[in-house]
Amino acid sequence: MVDASGSNQPTPDAGECKEVIDVVFVLDTSSTMDFVLTKLEEQIADVVTASNMVAADSHFGLIAFQDNFAIDMTGSQQAVHTTAASLQTAFRNYKNVYTANNRNPGDGPSGPTTQNPICEENSLDSLHAATAMFPWRANATRIVILATDDTFLEATDNYGDRDGDGLTNKTDYPREGHYPAARTMTDTVAALRAAKVRVFSFSRVTQPSFLERCGTGRRYPWADITDGWTTAYKGMPPIPMQTDGGNYDLDQVKTGALNLATTINEVVLDSHCNPIIL
Repeated sequence: MVDASGSNQPTPDAGECKEVIDVVFVLDTSSTMDFVLTKLEEQIADVVTASNMVAADSHFGLIAFQDNFAIDMTGSQQAVHTTAASLQTAFRNYKNVYTANNRNPGDGPSGPTTQNPICEENSLDSLHAATAMFPWRANATRIVILATDDTFLEATDNYGDRDGDGLTNKTDYPREGHYPAARTMTDTVAALRAAKVRVFSFSRVTQPSFLERCGTGRRYPWADITDGWTTAYKGMPPIPMQTDGGNYDLDQVKTGALNLATTINEVVLDSHCNPIIL
């Protein structure tokens, strides 16, 4: 480069990347997903250690969902966890209080049990909440790790309406409730992209066997459980594809063929200081 005096000067470079790391876990806590919470509890220390080796002071968050969602506020900075120990406690709590009882996280620990009348789960509203409710740092590589074994509904459908008749007042099993979907896929993807959040999902890539299926009805056919994660949802590309993320086979996590901690660590390393391409 030549300065105003005409002499040659070295060209400044972009400088060393100084991004920190923010990771939010968005986890389906329905009864078929207990193995994910167990494996995360066992393996999260490796994730926390590896992330801090990439960039010190890594932050973690947790949003649990079924038909509604709750952001976990038990970290050292409320929504922000900085230690494996607090995350382990949170994973154990959601498994014991919510997963084991089919209790919706947004209903709190004293909410009704067996309250999950259809198989689809509310990942859209939970992802949107991650963009709005977690205190992402301005200079952070922003990652969501989502785990679910089903697709989702959009506004203005209702997760508590088991038969799609517009009513949520049936009390026989599976009991209905008022759990309206607040977001569309377009809303959620727009929020993720605006916040520069990458989504890496762990989802089913094939239909479950009869014995592995949830015990209630569904809004969409079983063949549609991959929609939004590895296949199009109503003609729209999968969420990981639209956020420069990726998807992994949840069944491989269950069998142990895919290690959660190792995969998450690779995701963090590959994403760090790697600008999102949309």
